[in-house]
Amino acid sequence: MCDSRNLQKYHPKNIAKRILINKFLSTIENISNSLQGVSKVLDIGCGEAMVMRRLHKIRNDWQIDGLDISPESLQVAKSILPDNNFFQASATDTKLKDKEYDLIISLEVLEHIESPQKALVEYSRLTKKYCLISVPLEPFFTWGNLLTGSNIKLWGKDPEHVNFWGKRGITKLVTQYFDIIEVRISFPWTIILAIKK
Repeated sequence: MCDSRNLQKYHPKNIAKRILINKFLSTIENISNSLQGVSKVLDIGCGEAMVMRRLHKIRNDWQIDGLDISPESLQVAKSILPDNNFFQASATDTKLKDKEYDLIISLEVLEHIESPQKALVEYSRLTKKYCLISVPLEPFFTWGNLLTGSNIKLWGKDPEHVNFWGKRGITKLVTQYFDIIEVRISFPWTIILAIKK
């Protein structure tokens, strides 16, 4: 099985991190379960389909497709959910049809992208209705890394992150492309549910 950082994130050895990630995933499930009129979903940056698998348990009426840039992660995802559709592509250029989905999910993706604006334009193009986004809540995410002994040489900053937002910053960015329905903090992440303008 692929030993990616994404898999390590969803299965941390540290008990405190495990509690936080489970709370985060429960919040995503709670928000997803409250949505009406959703049948087709795209998980952008699906990795090894950890979130998709959890959502299948609560929303088995949804068709959930996955998209990721990593062929190794997608291979694992396909082995976990062989009946789902998976696409290898960038979040900024998916090559999928306009308004193909009722809900776009993009968890822990935008902080990795040089131009998150391009990704948000793509998300808006793909969705008919909703977009569910999460990013690390800064500076708390970085401080948490320091406190748990992660990324010490980088003062806690994740080496794969190129963007760093507080709640206000990511909300301001997303509002340029979507109308915000709600913003939640599942420490140390900001989660935004938005609807197409």
